[in-house]
Amino acid sequence: MPDFEARAAEPPPDTTAPDAGEIDQLSLAEIEEAIGEIERRIAVALRALGERAADEPNAAGRSPRREVAELAAELELAALALAAVAGGAALPADGDRRPALAAALMYAAPTIPALLQRLDQDRRLLVSLARSAGEHAAPRDSGSVRRLLVERGLGAASRCAMALEAAIERLAEADEPELEAGGGP
Repeated sequence: MPDFEARAAEPPPDTTAPDAGEIDQLSLAEIEEAIGEIERRIAVALRALGERAADEPNAAGRSPRREVAELAAELELAALALAAVAGGAALPADGDRRPALAAALMYAAPTIPALLQRLDQDRRLLVSLARSAGEHAAPRDSGSVRRLLVERGLGAASRCAMALEAAIERLAEADEPELEAGGGP
């Protein structure tokens, strides 16, 4: 009986999330398209938030603008790793330079349109280098190239989009009391 109770307390499996095998079956073009679609969601969400709300931190102290800048940094660092592979080197070891690069990107792209343009450029750079690295990768690195593209491109973009959607929800919840106090629409 205890085993049954333990299993009954577990949440049901998420059947909407693809497993690693399904993701591995995606072509490079499909991965690129998925990253692009998620980026479009990010752009819509960031524009909906606006300049002022984009700098309001969440409970963890992270602003939506910082989330997007960190995504751009993640894509840029992944692209640099793939450039090394395309040049014939092994996939470099991962060091976390993302916070410093994200801060620099926020300074270099101070407005939402500039940051979104940078994000799009970094995505295109990553995918272009992934194609090139895939052609030039040693067999031991070919799976790593794909995994890097999925984890750093697709995974990071998905996490960023979810963070922005949460920021929009927080903003909407904060606006509800104002509407009620003012008599509402």
